[in-house]
Amino acid sequence: MPKHLIPVLSLFAAIVLLLMVNFTTPAGVGPFGVLVFFTACYLLMLGISVAIVKLFRKLIGKQMGNRGYLYAAIIAFAPIMLLLVQSLGTLTPLTVALVVLVIFLVCFMVSKTR
Repeated sequence: MPKHLIPVLSLFAAIVLLLMVNFTTPAGVGPFGVLVFFTACYLLMLGISVAIVKLFRKLIGKQMGNRGYLYAAIIAFAPIMLLLVQSLGTLTPLTVALVVLVIFLVCFMVSKTR
């Protein structure tokens, strides 16, 4: 994977999100626009989570390998799940705790493989 692919995609996703938030409405963009919005949110969160995982891996003295990118991809999905739950109007502390629990369990399952 090219070294700068994820930061460039995250920057592009941030620009797309800023343009969408400032110039459109959810009703105006339609289903494809909502898909683009959630995909851009995920790409932005992926870039942020890769940076956080790299920082933690560097602090403990390990290299960023494929497993680190997998952890980042899993962690990046948590804000998307919270956005989806909030769009249904059922965002409570219990649902936030359940999302955190699901992310923790999936990361635990990844750590136990191999």
